[in-house]
Amino acid sequence: MVAQRTSSKGRMVPSRRGAQRILQEEAYRRITSGDIPATLSDFAAELSAWLKDAYPSALAISELFIEDAIRDTWHRRHDIIGTEL
Repeated sequence: MVAQRTSSKGRMVPSRRGAQRILQEEAYRRITSGDIPATLSDFAAELSAWLKDAYPSALAISELFIEDAIRDTWHRRHDIIGTEL
């Protein structure tokens, strides 16, 4: 279950920790599908835009936070999809 908080409009939205988990799962999904850009910063920007679209009431998350949240997955991407650097 994803950690949530109540928005000012009374809706349940992901907390920062919940957003981190959602971002990690989406990063993994994109990596396994081969849908990734060339750099970690570009990947974080794409995920930031995706998070804003998918969860418009979620807390604003900086791209640096997203980079930190997905860094381990990013560095394992070649192991995950079975390709060489």
